[in-house]
Amino acid sequence: MADIQKYFERFHETIRVDYDMSNTLREKRDIILNRIREHLKKNGRPGFDELLQGSFAMKTGIAPIEKLEFDIDVGLRFPFSENDHEASEVRKWVFEAVDGHTEKVEAKGPCVRVTYADGYHVDLVSYAVWEDALQTRHSRMAHKDNGWRKADPLALLAFVEQVMKRFDDTEDSATQTNQFRRVVRYLRRWSDEAMPKESHDKPNGLAFILLAEKHLRPALTWDGKPDDLKALQALASSLANIYGRMEAKKPTPEYDDVLAKVSDDAMKDWKARLSRLAADLSKATTEPDPVKACELVKKHLGRDFPVPTPEETGKKTSAPAIVTSSSSA
Repeated sequence: MADIQKYFERFHETIRVDYDMSNTLREKRDIILNRIREHLKKNGRPGFDELLQGSFAMKTGIAPIEKLEFDIDVGLRFPFSENDHEASEVRKWVFEAVDGHTEKVEAKGPCVRVTYADGYHVDLVSYAVWEDALQTRHSRMAHKDNGWRKADPLALLAFVEQVMKRFDDTEDSATQTNQFRRVVRYLRRWSDEAMPKESHDKPNGLAFILLAEKHLRPALTWDGKPDDLKALQALASSLANIYGRMEAKKPTPEYDDVLAKVSDDAMKDWKARLSRLAADLSKATTEPDPVKACELVKKHLGRDFPVPTPEETGKKTSAPAIVTSSSSA
């Protein structure tokens, strides 16, 4: 079979967006946060501690395509109890602070969204964070319709970091990113290629992380090197064969299923596409020609997956059998 790991790694290097390396993303965030802080201070309101959350904090961000945008998710952690201020009041502070900063500022369910015309939006999520008399930490999120809701973004970030330990020694050479994060990025781009727009019927980035946590295992070659093709194929096959609806429940309050908004018809379509993805990736694992193997992958992962020329690869090649590790590397 052909060894196409280097093409997966090139693909990952192309689609990944690392918040720490992007001056533009940091500048967008900082300008907005400074604006909010100045507004709150001017009006005698409490300040906040910022928390980067979402895909950039979890290091699974990808470059958007077509109608999609860079999504910067920032938590505003206010040091008071849910009984001190109404959720709607706190959201109003934030909205007033950023209103007019760009042409499009929206009050959405869990956040206030500031959208930039050049393909960026910043989601501002407000939290009340305090300790009770027993020094137990509490955290509530200000929701547009449901008031203060239980939420613990710090615990969610810690959960994801704990998952990463299972993928030690699976880093690629180009970006030093482990296999878990690479495979999640592959699936996210696969999803974007099929539906390059926002929709309730489209799983969000956290859904892919939670599904991968349950179903992805490190995949290695006989000599201990990562094999992303095998890892992605096994994950797609496992997800496609789940009976009924897939669920992706948060491991933190309110323990909600982030796939709950996906309609039954969309869920069936998604699983059917996963089945086709798994089938073609399975063919790629046994294809001796790296050009044909990459073509099978590109069919699903889309425009940025590289396909080598026959001149680049030379003759058809074969490689040692690949084994999948069921435990941490």
